[in-house]
Amino acid sequence: MINIGLIGYGYWGPNVARNFSHCRGTNLLAICDQSETRLKMAKARYPSIKDYSDPNDLLNSDDLQLAAIVTPVYSHYDLAKAALEAGKHIFVEKPFTSNARQAEELINLAHKKGLLIMVDHTFLFTGAVKKIREIVDSHELGSLFFYDSTRVNLGLFQHDINVVWDLAPHDFSIMNYLIGNLDKVLKLAGQHIALTLVALAIAVGIAVPLGVLVARRPRAYAPVMGWGCSTRSPASPCWCC
Repeated sequence: MINIGLIGYGYWGPNVARNFSHCRGTNLLAICDQSETRLKMAKARYPSIKDYSDPNDLLNSDDLQLAAIVTPVYSHYDLAKAALEAGKHIFVEKPFTSNARQAEELINLAHKKGLLIMVDHTFLFTGAVKKIREIVDSHELGSLFFYDSTRVNLGLFQHDINVVWDLAPHDFSIMNYLIGNLDKVLKLAGQHIALTLVALAIAVGIAVPLGVLVARRPRAYAPVMGWGCSTRSPASPCWCC
């Protein structure tokens, strides 16, 4: 049985708490939140938990093996690092950190201490995505030439990250699960985001690179043809248009 300490009982924390409390092999032992109101809500829902207002008190508990971090993105790195240094495995909401450098540092620290990191890419566990993976793997519909992803439910508006950091991890994780080789997709997406407005990055940066990666002919397959990318010209159209 793995004892879980949850940090953050705000917007998404209650969902994570519910899942850990229902999961075989895990025991939701403690919840931490800086809001007294939210702690009272958690205590009412889970009367037997230990409640903390200071995350360091939770992380220093010898009874816990894993810290679940469900807080604003700007706090992920510091809390995750403190948890790893305290000898705890970590479960972190997406996006994992605010930048790649922080993520690499935490991965190296976890490896050094023999600890595990899990990022909550929740869509990988949905029936629809699992079914798509089954169809792709079976080649029931033939070879995959293009993957188009459009996200229409923005969820909670995040003030500390932009739309790419907030929503794109869902789509990147699904793409990686379905077809793999996401490293090339990310490089191409980064190139495109640098060339276009941030407002378009979520629509273009996710949909187009896989057309390039899988079909190798982005202009023939790109669903955004006609949008009029800011880099497009009659003499030199960009690879997305």
